[in-house]
Amino acid sequence: MHRLLRLCLPGLLLASLLPAVGCGRSEPPRDYLARVGDAYLTEADLAAALEGLNPGEDSSYVRQQIIEQWITNELLYQEARRRGLADDEEVRRLLQENERSVLISALLTRLYDEAAAEPSPEEIQAYFERHKEQLRLREPFVQVYYLFTPDEDSARTARTRMQQALSAGTLEAEWPALSARFSGDAALSLDLAATLYPEARLLAVAPAVAQRLQRMREGELSPVLADGEVYHVVYLARRVPAGTIPERAWVEDEVRQRLVIQTRKQMYARQVQRLRNEAMAREALDLR
Repeated sequence: MHRLLRLCLPGLLLASLLPAVGCGRSEPPRDYLARVGDAYLTEADLAAALEGLNPGEDSSYVRQQIIEQWITNELLYQEARRRGLADDEEVRRLLQENERSVLISALLTRLYDEAAAEPSPEEIQAYFERHKEQLRLREPFVQVYYLFTPDEDSARTARTRMQQALSAGTLEAEWPALSARFSGDAALSLDLAATLYPEARLLAVAPAVAQRLQRMREGELSPVLADGEVYHVVYLARRVPAGTIPERAWVEDEVRQRLVIQTRKQMYARQVQRLRNEAMAREALDLR
């Protein structure tokens, strides 16, 4: 875990600490974590940098890395100012371009947030009907009854119960109860059984299970599969080959995403045209 954090932290910290770099205060804070010249890193600054990182057991390590990165950034920033780089023509041009990019990005984010509207079921259905051919499956989709547990005996008991339910033709009806009793994530087990998902991406977090699934035939129940310290059981209920026109439920998330992107593009075009019209009306825009 430490190695992963070492690889990921520099970029994350640089982005999260940039607003604080070089922010000197007229009055030194009473309690600060680090100081470089007249710049201080406070507990509030650190909390803001930690937001969204979820360091877990490595929280003390991550805190120390953030502090060290802040010191490094501040030392470099102050040295750049000491050398007069803030007055360098090329540097000033880059700063102005960066400011423009940040402001434009912030405006677009605000506009997208203001216009955010979840596509209605009717819009999703209409888009699906118009684009069925383009929505043909690019890879096999599967429907599976899958559960995992850290207890091997529970996994074996679950598999026996699944086999009995399959023989009786009652697996679909019994699955909510079986998931609740045996699965380490009952909601996941129910979701995977409810519709079809791309096979290659379905169980990527459990490579041994994903590899076994690719070799399975429709209607096959796997043995108990050990992957690390977790035990898995998977039943392949259905496999649909690539090139098939999907049912709406299989691709609803993709359709919803396409509609959001389409709405944003249309909103962007309308806003730009409005701004052009207003600028021309007040004679603030010339084309030669």
